[in-house]
Amino acid sequence: MPQSRSRFPLRRVVGLLAVLAIGPAVTACSSGDSPAKREYATPSSLCGTAVSSSALEPLLPAGKKISSVRSGPAGFARCRLVVDGQVAVTSIVEQWKSGTTLSDVAYGTYGIKSGSVEKENTRYVVTDAQAVGRIDCGKRGKDGHVVFAMVREEHGTAGAAAMEKVITEFTDSVSASKQCA
Repeated sequence: MPQSRSRFPLRRVVGLLAVLAIGPAVTACSSGDSPAKREYATPSSLCGTAVSSSALEPLLPAGKKISSVRSGPAGFARCRLVVDGQVAVTSIVEQWKSGTTLSDVAYGTYGIKSGSVEKENTRYVVTDAQAVGRIDCGKRGKDGHVVFAMVREEHGTAGAAAMEKVITEFTDSVSASKQCA
């Protein structure tokens, strides 16, 4: 009885599978492997609090679209910079009870590990991807509260120098704003 179906020889099937498996790799290599680009303009603020574009740029990934989302109750303000639907940078400004120290906030609240600290002084604590700063408000807040800020890069590591620059600019801007009043 003759067979009415045609059969692929095993060699052809294996060869076809090899081409399909190698094809994407060859295509990726031949495309020039150009790095992803930032198609959006780098903002010059964190939800309205001035921070230079040059300070924010190292914290932001490549992508097409950026937006900012502000939230939080009284005494607490959170800002998220979102690139292509993913949170890239988070900043928080919050009031704490009088007597709260920078160490209390950095190590206790934001979980910075002492071994990851790149720079620490009386004003801020900096790691490769997170920084916490004490904000110098000319007068004490309501009921003697003190104000602290945190900035965190959510993906990758910007490096301690970039985090130091952004926390310094951010805390300076907050100290001159109504958030300190």
